Amino acid sequence: MAIRAIFFDFDDTIGHREAYAYDCYRRIIKEQAPHLTDPFEFEAVVQDCMLWDEKGNIDKTHVKNMLKETYGIELPYEDLNAYWDQILWEHCVPYSDSEKSLEILSKRYKLGLITNGPSVGQRNKLRNSGLSRFFDPEQIVVSGDYPFRKPDPRLFYAACEKLDVLPQESVYVGDIYGRDVLGAHRAGMTPVWIWNWGERKCGTDILIIHKISDLLDYF
Repeated sequence: MAIRAIFFDFDDTIGHREAYAYDCYRRIIKEQAPHLTDPFEFEAVVQDCMLWDEKGNIDKTHVKNMLKETYGIELPYEDLNAYWDQILWEHCVPYSDSEKSLEILSKRYKLGLITNGPSVGQRNKLRNSGLSRFFDPEQIVVSGDYPFRKPDPRLFYAACEKLDVLPQESVYVGDIYGRDVLGAHRAGMTPVWIWNWGERKCGTDILIIHKISDLLDYF
């Protein structure tokens, strides 16, 4: 069956999460630890935050607790997750090849977005990234609007319905195997795993790419 649509995750797929998460942690530490005037001391704290953050796949309470335990820095936010969602979109940037790649792909396929997270925050990130013109806002699927999250195949079915395509006519590109690849597979879509951090071993027969523009070699 011919491919008619390509769906994307946002963070670490078309949005450069490593860059905007780093900027957010710099902002938080600068605000809450003004005593860190030595740039190396300051950077050490920020880099540890990035490690504890685990690419966004862990509750921010863990980062808050580790800051207190390791550096004695107490963050005043009752819920760091909520504060994070408030500020993250302000720093959002795309990967350098995202806009050009989406421009080319949009001439060949319907494009959609399937992402986990709060609805307002994810939509703000998309808008601030400069990539919103490639996606109809009524056809974006964000888990915050539903009672389920990736890898639940119902989120993928909802996205296909919005674009009026079958799962078998659709590709889904994402960076987290257990959410993106597995969810797309469960839904009957063709999964593409984007891995931006060098080589990655995988025991299933799927397409693995390292940057979004690699898609142009296949679709």
